[in-house]
Amino acid sequence: MTSRLYIVFLFCFFIYGCSDFSTPQEDDIKLFKHEISWGALPLNDNIDISSIYKLGDLLFDAVLAIQRNHWSKAIKELTPYAEKKDPNALFWLAQISYGSNPTENIKAGKMMLESAQLGNPYAALMFNPDNIICKRYFSHYCDKKWVSKAKDIFAKQTEKADVRAIYYTEKLKEKHGNYINAVIYAANNNYYYPIVNYSKDILIDNNSTKKMKELAIELLNYAADNNFVPAYDLLFKYDEFLDNKEYNLLLKQSIKLGSNVAWNRRATSSVTDKSLSNVDKYIIAKATYDFNRDKFALSFIKILDKSIINHANEEAQEIVDSIPKIIYIDGTHPTID
Repeated sequence: MTSRLYIVFLFCFFIYGCSDFSTPQEDDIKLFKHEISWGALPLNDNIDISSIYKLGDLLFDAVLAIQRNHWSKAIKELTPYAEKKDPNALFWLAQISYGSNPTENIKAGKMMLESAQLGNPYAALMFNPDNIICKRYFSHYCDKKWVSKAKDIFAKQTEKADVRAIYYTEKLKEKHGNYINAVIYAANNNYYYPIVNYSKDILIDNNSTKKMKELAIELLNYAADNNFVPAYDLLFKYDEFLDNKEYNLLLKQSIKLGSNVAWNRRATSSVTDKSLSNVDKYIIAKATYDFNRDKFALSFIKILDKSIINHANEEAQEIVDSIPKIIYIDGTHPTID
């Protein structure tokens, strides 16, 4: 499963990223400085503003389960809708099905194909022949016609002012100016993945200048200030100027917002934290396992008293229940791990 998740994480990279037109340039800086609507959302504004699904939507529980690594729950939730040929359910079920064995790969490929045929543009883009996932798992479906199909679907969705569709319509023109304007447009309309991806492209490039790296961190902080979890996750990894106080504040906020990275970091660090009792460590570890199925910390802690365990389990569940149910993944970012 780990290797499949790694491949999924690279999905957007191999379909869209790091081609010449999307390579960050120093001249971009003045555009971002001038065109981005800098400033965070009002404190009491909706923090799920960039989510693709809202609480109560048809596939909300299923996609949230995928985000939190609850695979069996996601499959149970998605299967009835996939059987009714819902294109989005087919897409998500295919996403969590391939990679385990050849039989599942065949099933996933057929579901992804159905999803694309029924109008899911992200399923269509999966069959881009330049996509390493298509080459590895669905090679007999790979064809440039699916990129054209995706463009047509996005074009129709733009008529409804769909922010993601507008972004991808412009990006798929494969011109740098269109791409940068699309990134800015998306950010100003509460879709933050494009500036997160753009920032990451800068930060992983050893040839990026100091000014560009400063811009990347600034853009990530902008997205984080607007409660976008993937931006927090990158700041943990790349902001070399974080001191302990800033790091702890970042960690605390991203835990509250539901970052798998932050939850796992807290659980791992708690194992050796001498200020915590064994019960406290267990509660943190159990809450993390209940939240996103990471059991690393839980494997280090043993409590034999059943009454203590029962009470600790209740506390752990209360912690999990306190986290807002917000979806950060989307069609080109099927995991945020």
